[in-house]
Amino acid sequence: MNEELEVRWDYDEYEYYVIVPIGKQKLKMAINFYDHSDTTMYGNIYIQLYTKRKHRQYEMDNCIMTGLNPLQTVSYGIRAFKLLEDAALRGYNENYIVNLSCYWTNSTRRDAYHSFLSKRGYRFKNLFGKKVLMKVWKKGEYQSKGE
Repeated sequence: MNEELEVRWDYDEYEYYVIVPIGKQKLKMAINFYDHSDTTMYGNIYIQLYTKRKHRQYEMDNCIMTGLNPLQTVSYGIRAFKLLEDAALRGYNENYIVNLSCYWTNSTRRDAYHSFLSKRGYRFKNLFGKKVLMKVWKKGEYQSKGE
């Protein structure tokens, strides 16, 4: 449980991510920047939990994977999210408005995400005709906890 989490940048996917082994499974959490304008960066928060890499997309699409170690998964997920959000905002908020959003695949996940993200200032909004949890930082608004 004392494993140090490391945020990495994937140039091909244009995302910050963390991968953590939890027992026989791996947790991947990422903030993927899918669009931008001259003034705004748009990022999507996502999480994957999988046993085998070759099955991860199928399991995610069909919502069939659940954690074998739920308390560890939640604990690592919270730590990873805080690190990812900090990295993304330190990387972009000085020069851009940053818009981070979170989609879900079913109501159970929606409720879990809302429970955590609402405490961090995320609110329900509509984006591209879908209900999402979203938070927007004005340019230069974010101050890292380390500063």
